[in-house]
Amino acid sequence: MKIFNFILALLLLATTSYAQREQEVKKRPKRADNFTRMHGLRVGLDLTRPMQHFWFTGDRIGTELTFDIELIPNFFPVLETGWETLKIDQDYLAYNSSGSYSRIGFDYNFLAADHKKDMDILFVGLRYGFSFANQEVDSYRVQNYWGDLSSSYPKQKYNSQWFEVLLGIKGEILHNLFLGWTIRGKLKTFQKDFDLPPVYFNPGYGKAENKFNFDFTYTVSYILPFDLKE
Repeated sequence: MKIFNFILALLLLATTSYAQREQEVKKRPKRADNFTRMHGLRVGLDLTRPMQHFWFTGDRIGTELTFDIELIPNFFPVLETGWETLKIDQDYLAYNSSGSYSRIGFDYNFLAADHKKDMDILFVGLRYGFSFANQEVDSYRVQNYWGDLSSSYPKQKYNSQWFEVLLGIKGEILHNLFLGWTIRGKLKTFQKDFDLPPVYFNPGYGKAENKFNFDFTYTVSYILPFDLKE
């Protein structure tokens, strides 16, 4: 009987708490920052692309530009485009790859603004990416029982496609000047490949053999001001 009374008390407490919570939600004011804050085109430069050799095998460098605009409140269509090259120069392999890539998609801001001039955002995003590249093996050497085997492969052209899911922030440090970082999860959906040698690197994506890659970007950007409504 004591157990029954205890369970009944818990049910009554849960029901009361739920009713109070529902009333609080109904009384809570609607988000008051449902307005466009960024009037202009934001142009950015990814500062991490020239430094990728610190965490990627080989000499990987590149340049990436980003463009976004707040089309409707808290919704930002985005274009990212860049170029990357990778060189591996080791005793057994001399490999190089280079190409261009682009990503299109959007970011959605979840951070409420204190006022109309508050343009800091915390966002999630989605991208579709594609690249066009070429690779060349100047020389490679394979050791075996009968002695070393060496050869090379001429330039080969290839392309790839993938999707990205993002989480990031952009904060205004000076008037119209922003710094921000983004964590990216990349899922490859298409890869043109060859029997020999297999594609090793996709510009904008990373290691071609991986179905899923993580990446990190750190961007400085500036708003070129204009107002679409004027």
